[in-house]
Amino acid sequence: MLFRNLLVIFLLILCANASGQQQDVDFQLNTRLLPGKKVLKVKRDFYDPYVWVLAANNEVYRVNSLTLAVNDYTAAFAVYNNLQFIDIAGRSKDTVFIATKSSTVIHFKNGAMRLVGIADGIPGTVNSVGMDAGLYYQLQRPTPLLMIGTDKGFRLYDSNTETINNQSDDGNSTVYEATYRTEFYKDSSFATTDIVTQDTIQYQPVIFKPGDGSVETEYLWEGGKSFGYNINTALSVYESVYIYDPVYTNLFWGNSRGMFQNSSNWSYYSIYVPGGHYLDNIKVNKITTIYGLTAFGSGNPYELNTPIKQNLLIGTDNGFYYSSSIYTSGPSFLRTFSLFHDPGLGNTVVNDICVNAASITKPICEDGVWIAADDGLYLLKPDYAKYVNNTQKLQVNTFKNKPISVTSVNICLSDSVFAMLDTTQYTGKTIQWYKNGSQLPFESKDSLAIKTAGDYYAVLYDPCANVHLETNHLTVQTISGPVFTFNYPDKTQFCGFVPDTLKVIKNPLYHYRWYTDGVLNGDTTATFVVPKTGLYKVEVSACTNSWIPSREVEVDMIQLPVPTVTADKTSYCTGDQATLSINIPVDPAYTINWLQNGAIMSSYQDLTNITTNISGSYTVQVVSKMLTSCSQLSPSVPLVFNPLPIVSIQQIVNTTLCDGQTVNLKATYNGGTVKWSTGENTDQITVATTGNYTATVTSTAGCISDNSINVQFFSNPVLAIKDTSVCQFAREIVTLTAPAGFTKYEWNNVVGENTFQATSPQTVNLTVTDVNGCQANQQIVIGDKCPDIHIPNSFTPNADGVNDTWVISGIENDPTVFLRVYTRYGTEIYQSRGIYTPWNGQYQNKKLPEGAYYYILSAKKGTQTFSGSLTILY
Repeated sequence: MLFRNLLVIFLLILCANASGQQQDVDFQLNTRLLPGKKVLKVKRDFYDPYVWVLAANNEVYRVNSLTLAVNDYTAAFAVYNNLQFIDIAGRSKDTVFIATKSSTVIHFKNGAMRLVGIADGIPGTVNSVGMDAGLYYQLQRPTPLLMIGTDKGFRLYDSNTETINNQSDDGNSTVYEATYRTEFYKDSSFATTDIVTQDTIQYQPVIFKPGDGSVETEYLWEGGKSFGYNINTALSVYESVYIYDPVYTNLFWGNSRGMFQNSSNWSYYSIYVPGGHYLDNIKVNKITTIYGLTAFGSGNPYELNTPIKQNLLIGTDNGFYYSSSIYTSGPSFLRTFSLFHDPGLGNTVVNDICVNAASITKPICEDGVWIAADDGLYLLKPDYAKYVNNTQKLQVNTFKNKPISVTSVNICLSDSVFAMLDTTQYTGKTIQWYKNGSQLPFESKDSLAIKTAGDYYAVLYDPCANVHLETNHLTVQTISGPVFTFNYPDKTQFCGFVPDTLKVIKNPLYHYRWYTDGVLNGDTTATFVVPKTGLYKVEVSACTNSWIPSREVEVDMIQLPVPTVTADKTSYCTGDQATLSINIPVDPAYTINWLQNGAIMSSYQDLTNITTNISGSYTVQVVSKMLTSCSQLSPSVPLVFNPLPIVSIQQIVNTTLCDGQTVNLKATYNGGTVKWSTGENTDQITVATTGNYTATVTSTAGCISDNSINVQFFSNPVLAIKDTSVCQFAREIVTLTAPAGFTKYEWNNVVGENTFQATSPQTVNLTVTDVNGCQANQQIVIGDKCPDIHIPNSFTPNADGVNDTWVISGIENDPTVFLRVYTRYGTEIYQSRGIYTPWNGQYQNKKLPEGAYYYILSAKKGTQTFSGSLTILY
């Protein structure tokens, strides 16, 4: 045991006396967010790209580490502003825990709030929180647990079940570190009797969990002769990236007295191992580490000549410090290293540090450092490669809008020029601009605005790879004192409508400003167009704030009005009169000339309007009476008198028209559109009434012509012949008489005179035509005026075939007929009952003599009775 102790002492003394190490990393000031905010804590859970930030006055922010977009969540927590927020731990994009200076932790998840407090098992006042999420340990126990440190014990809160699942620790506890690769917290309930001390040192028990999932317990030192009290931050540093061995693990902690170091395996032997002390009397607020170039080795602590880096990151009240690499290639009990103060942040108070990891699987890639400072949130990018390989040059740096061959330009003191990187020649690199070899903070884009003289270039590097490319250099110089000439007479006169200019030789490096009557007129070019009479001068500057004036010249400018000719119509037709007018009045200072086709119309001089019916191009010229060479010509106005359209109307049928007929009228014209007086707009219309019909044609030029035609419809004749009747058996003749004066009469389609005779009942069709060819038609009915039964009063039974029997018509089919014939003496000589058969004038088969006989006829069931005389003739 004694030999072991002596060996440890020898090795520690040897390490403590080792010389300082060389710098092997640069930190570039890449981005500044939340400027002016006092940022207290910054944390990542590393399983998504989001960073959670706690600032003074209970302000809460979330930052996307990829896009650098900032979301303000302060309002979401405003309901708890009566509590003092002291720490923050982000679980994911939508889940975060806020520790308050009380027995309460605020659990925010997907917009919902839950207060975790005494009722849940928090034993005292909370002082710190962190996510129990070691990389390999997490794979074994994926439950998202929140580590809670209080003055009366350490607790684990299961954010899934929302319960406290660890109630065993009751001593004072503080969570110092909780990342994806380690946990480190103080637990005063842990104790051991194996402590060797002969001074007043107080041993503070700590527990840490390396990335392999194991649990280790060691001690930090307070009190004694120099260690101070109230530890703010603490950390365990392993001998390699991926492999843990407690023999070679170092412990670091910080308080108001600075940063302290001891060996983890011998942390309870302070009497033999005094440890290390750095940053004497500078308050240390945060200690953590960053891994670099992890792709270049397996992480075996005994692997020699590996370029893997592990650097301490220290936040203090005096700025940001970082160390040379403390990664070892062999056994070492107390690491030796050098500290470097970051000049970019200067003496800014750094309250917290969180490493940004682009990848948490092998090989680990930690590509940035989040700095919570009193004046904002900073993102620093590590650059290792320049200390590993020789710097490589890259020809991609050019001045904007200039060829790559231009490597030097001159600018005025207050002007700027842009340096641009050709991004087509590289991808995926981080950019940092330099001036005269010094880093330009926050200049990490592919362009740079340059306002001052110097040597400018950019470094393109990869925080996680051995890549460090330096671009070609660009030189910017500033100049002053322009040289120019301004040769004009003291006084000059010119026509205001002939553009006249004052100018100086143009130099792209110069600036110009012109004065009118001693006042800046806004023109900033090398050539100035004089707008009016006045005093003019120019000032020229090679630098914005240093102006050299020219001499002042007087310009007498003759102003003439700008004439414009206006026609009273947009188009004209043959026979129209066009009136042209101008927009200016008659003035004794100038003459008004009217020009037709370029020739002056002397009779129209000084008139403001004219009337004409002649086609041509008309302009107005205004001529100065003081300077006859000064004139102003108006734009020309072309006058065209368009021909009238030709239109004619054709009556399709030229015969006489009578009432009731229709006729088609057709308009013929040479282009344009037609409209009839009837409202119709087709070429041909149909009319049926007497009247004048007009067709109006409008040409494409708007000219109008019309033509009319009179259409006459004659009245038709009027017929009013009354119907009549005739007795056919009485051999009556009836005569129908039409009105006289018609040129044509057609009776039953037979041409005749104005009379028509009929001997039998019938319907007569009469058509008459007058002198105009108009016709009238009438049907005349000739009725039968004889009785229904016709009884002849004689017949001739002489066998000549004509009228040989006594035929009585109207009773042929009447079975009720009863006929008797008598002599004049009353003797019945003929009788017939039923269907009547005509009598042959015989009695007892003998001819009766000529003479008169008498008859009695009963027919139609006795409803009609006839009697009369009958004469037999031979």
